[in-house]
Amino acid sequence: MAWVKSEYAGEFAVLSTWLVALLPWSATVMNVQFRGAGATVVVIRFLYFRLQYIFGISFGNQERPFLLFTDAVAFNPESLALASWLWVAGALVSLVPLGVSIAYYAAEDRVDSQFPADPVRVQGVLLGLVGAVLLASSILFATQQSVTAPVGAVFALAFAYLLLTVERA
Repeated sequence: MAWVKSEYAGEFAVLSTWLVALLPWSATVMNVQFRGAGATVVVIRFLYFRLQYIFGISFGNQERPFLLFTDAVAFNPESLALASWLWVAGALVSLVPLGVSIAYYAAEDRVDSQFPADPVRVQGVLLGLVGAVLLASSILFATQQSVTAPVGAVFALAFAYLLLTVERA
């Protein structure tokens, strides 16, 4: 049984790529101790930015609830440097399938005829690469004091699987 009909494979490739770009790829909840006070930190990472909420303590105007992915390496502690670099790599790699999906959406017939390989399979490989890099980053962001759910990373891998296994007519 096919999950996606072959006549809708192109549309599914475009939609799944855009969903991966829009979904948060990781959500982390951690309890921390700071100057004797307990706080809960919620971090939601999207491909191109991060939202962070701190409950139970205030840093005044020093808080940075919104952070672009390009600032991830400088802002995160040194122990999370590899996870931050993987996030940056995943965000940069995701620009390739996003660009292909925009071209595919704009001119599906022309891309189908001029692309050296099946664009749906190419999208599957690219989303698989993005998902694998972000999953590795999620694993590295997880610490003993936190719970991390690799939401978008799992979706990227699932979409990659579906795109790679679709039967094209």
